[in-house]
Amino acid sequence: MGNDQKKPSQSTQGQYHPDIVVVSENKSSNNQEDENNSNKLDYVPLFYPILKSSIDLKEDEALYQMNPDKLVRLADILKTHLNVCAFNVTKDQEALSTEIKHLNFVVDLLLQNFLDKQKKYAKYCEQLRTVNDLNQSMKKIRRNIDEILPMIKEINEFLPDEERLEEFSFQ
Repeated sequence: MGNDQKKPSQSTQGQYHPDIVVVSENKSSNNQEDENNSNKLDYVPLFYPILKSSIDLKEDEALYQMNPDKLVRLADILKTHLNVCAFNVTKDQEALSTEIKHLNFVVDLLLQNFLDKQKKYAKYCEQLRTVNDLNQSMKKIRRNIDEILPMIKEINEFLPDEERLEEFSFQ
C-alpha cells in the first residue's frame, strides 16, 4: 500500500495542468500599488477610431456613426483658415523682402558716401603730409641760412667797400 504513494520530495512542479489555478498570497505593498494603478486606469477616457473597420470590436453602432457633411464642413473651414494664414504669411514675407531690399539700398548709399569721404580724407591727409614735409624743409633752410648769414657778414666785411654786398634780411 505504501508503495503507491509519492514522496513529498518528488512533486510535479514543472508539469502544466490546465484545470489547476495557482493563487499566490497577496502582498500589501504590491496590492496597494495595483489598486492605485487600477484607479488611474479607470479615469483614462476611451478613444474610438474614426473608421470603424480599423478595429475588430463589435461596439455600439451609434459611436461610429458620424455625419460626413459636418466633417466636410470642418475640413472646408480648416482649409479656408489655412489659406488665410498662408496668404497672410505670404504678404508678411513680401513686406519683409521689400523692407530688406530698401535697407540694402540705404546701406549701399551710406557705404558709398563713407567711401567717398574716406577718399577725400585720404587726399587731405596726403596734402597735409606734403605741407608738413615742406614745413620741415623750410625750417631746415631757415636754420641753414641763420648759420650762413653770420659767415657771409664776416666775409663781406673783408671785402673792399666797393665790392661789398648789401645786408641780407628775411623781412
